[in-house]
Amino acid sequence: MNTYDLIIVGAGPGGSVAAKIAAEKGLKTVFFERGRKPGEKNSSGCGLGPRMFRDFPEMMKKLTPEKCHSMRAGVAARNYFVNKDDIVAGYIMARPTESVSYEPAKSWITMNVYRSEFDPWIAEFATDAGAELKTSTLIIDLLKENGKVSGVIDDKGEKYKAPIVIGADGAVSTVAQKSGLRSKWSQNQVTLTLQYDFQAPSEKIDDIMGDETLAVWWGSNFPASYQVFFNDGFHQGLGNWMTWWDKTPLFYLNRVVNLKYYQRLLKILDAKPRELQAHLLPWLDYPYNTYTDGIILIGDAGGFPCPLEAEGIYPAMVTGKIAAEVAAEAVSSGDFSKESLKKFDEGWKKTSIGEEFEAGAELWNIWKALPFSPKETMSWFVPMIMEILGGIFDWSQPHGKRVRQIISHVKSYMPKATPFIMKNVFPLVAKIFEDDLDKIMDPKKIMKVLPKLLDMLPQKKKRRGSQEK
Repeated sequence: MNTYDLIIVGAGPGGSVAAKIAAEKGLKTVFFERGRKPGEKNSSGCGLGPRMFRDFPEMMKKLTPEKCHSMRAGVAARNYFVNKDDIVAGYIMARPTESVSYEPAKSWITMNVYRSEFDPWIAEFATDAGAELKTSTLIIDLLKENGKVSGVIDDKGEKYKAPIVIGADGAVSTVAQKSGLRSKWSQNQVTLTLQYDFQAPSEKIDDIMGDETLAVWWGSNFPASYQVFFNDGFHQGLGNWMTWWDKTPLFYLNRVVNLKYYQRLLKILDAKPRELQAHLLPWLDYPYNTYTDGIILIGDAGGFPCPLEAEGIYPAMVTGKIAAEVAAEAVSSGDFSKESLKKFDEGWKKTSIGEEFEAGAELWNIWKALPFSPKETMSWFVPMIMEILGGIFDWSQPHGKRVRQIISHVKSYMPKATPFIMKNVFPLVAKIFEDDLDKIMDPKKIMKVLPKLLDMLPQKKKRRGSQEK
């Protein structure tokens, strides 16, 4: 039987970081990949956030276009607002703002790469550190001795022994299920995501998009759809919680791609569809059941994607690092009990991942109620926000009169906007500023005052020179 100090199931970014750290700490480590190489079974792309480069500097500074040909810096992001008639009513483009405090976040928003290139690149750090990588190996069960986890079994019946196992095996985690930590995610905890991958000439992307490499399409008839550009192509995808779908995800994704504005973009980019991809993604307001005797779950397996936009690579790497450090302590002490491994939970809660989840429920609720509720919320949010942002550029009336018209029209949305703000926005603000609540006005008072302030605005204005002298 193959014997190790630590077994890691999964060779994605989280599993590879865990394997690297564990090997560097002297643990005899093996990590498993079901494909012929890491990333082979995951042809999708991703955006790597600046925090990754800040927190893993020695590793990430070695990520270059020579290593990952698909690399493209996401300097500018665009938000398209699509109304109920499937017309792009307007858009906003943004770059890193002045309040950003460190590099590379001051220079770009994300670094976009394909996982088929990124995953094998990051796995090399683990093998270079001494971890053993076994590819084309599917783990189907856990070994147990006297009721305790003692290793894993692969699909060929081969057994591998270790006193501790890290589950880095994604949303449908065998380690989570076989350990009893979770049978499966409930339908309101997991999203189904579908995306088209398009090929496009890099020179076309450079000439037409410039440094604009990210976009969100906020729709009144479809869930928020993301667009991510790479060196030689781009993704267009969308998803929603399993409880939401009344039609197939492909129906809604095609609605985005068939927008007149979008078809024009495909034409000028000379874009051709390469692949249709689908995957499940856990999206929780707070991770739970992430460890037990001899078991730690990281990344998607543990439910760690960001509660707001469900970004998962960085949380996987951070939790992978902490899990490896806790595993090394357990091996050193010989204590693999649940009580010992609770240090994993204590550890991630002290990181920026833990800080993110402090307002997890509030972030999760507002996102679910806004871009992922197109018929209930986006149907009024899109025209309201475009009335505020776009109406002022209308030359149909004197600008002063236009402002009054805009305010009057915005007031018509308040019966829908007010309950949304009370239910979703104020709880988030209160959570973020909970240490300063004594400095913040009572939200209920604000909402009582706001309509009155709008009512106080006069509907007509006296013309200059009309006063008697």
